[in-house]
Amino acid sequence: MKKQYNVLIVGAGNIGAFFDTKSSKNILTHANAFYRTEGFNLLGFVDVSENKGKRAATLWDVKYFPTLEDAFNTNEIDVVSVCVPDDYHYYILKKVSNFPIKLVFAEKPLAKNLDQASEIIRIYGEKSIRCLVNYSRRFVNEFNILRENILEGQYGNFVCGNGYYGKGILHNGSHLIDLLRYLIGEIKGFKVLGHSFDFYEDDPSVSAILDFENGGNFIMQNVPCSNYTIFELELLFQHRRIKIVDSGFKIEEYTILDSKVFKGYKNLSKEKEYETELNKAMLNSVRSIYNNLSNDEELKCTLEDGYKDMSVCEGLKMEI
Repeated sequence: MKKQYNVLIVGAGNIGAFFDTKSSKNILTHANAFYRTEGFNLLGFVDVSENKGKRAATLWDVKYFPTLEDAFNTNEIDVVSVCVPDDYHYYILKKVSNFPIKLVFAEKPLAKNLDQASEIIRIYGEKSIRCLVNYSRRFVNEFNILRENILEGQYGNFVCGNGYYGKGILHNGSHLIDLLRYLIGEIKGFKVLGHSFDFYEDDPSVSAILDFENGGNFIMQNVPCSNYTIFELELLFQHRRIKIVDSGFKIEEYTILDSKVFKGYKNLSKEKEYETELNKAMLNSVRSIYNNLSNDEELKCTLEDGYKDMSVCEGLKMEI
């Protein structure tokens, strides 16, 4: 029998509890991922709203705890998922560090500013608390294969790219920043092109040109979320064109062929199109938590990764 770890979810919102149910095909919530993964025992939810907390507890057949103290006074808890709104990430991450826990699974962004993020990194380092930050596309096999192919040089050097997002540079744009860092490499500089406050008063959606240490640049463009939701990007390499569409649920790959019309010219031609398992990213992230706790497997998105993503986002905001 597998070793069992007790789990508490702080924040009974959509990502914590309500985006899916036990019978859903897609695994979109922390609750469902822990429910589906052998080796975890979901104890319940903490939420400041008794109504939401009890609804989540009923949905997942667990307990509702009004406070963290109530949960820890009566249970031995190994893993805490932090699923509260962005403004409360720092407060909850700091508060749960006062309890005897092994690992925190934190929704992005890590905090609201770099000072808060630095303090969390310091505290967690001093207390030897592990933390996985949920930049979900790192936990999708198809993106991991893309990364390996890029690192192995199968597509040649990265040339340029472009992408679209909305709903805040920190809240959603950091997903784009993290995926670019994961696939292409570290960002060495940027130039802001424009911005809009399309959802949060303190988190603008920024358009910018990003320059990479490994060469090449990327234009990220904000599309106000009041129009529609979009998360897409296109990456052009010497020998390949990669399009990531439908929020990352689908990938298109283009290869180079000689033109059938113009002698001596080469064109890009779609070679394949395939769906990803983005709908299982949450499940894969929870499985990686189990492997980290039981076998010391390396975490795919650390506090340091979350800090680097925030550094780029904060830099972009400062240039507005």
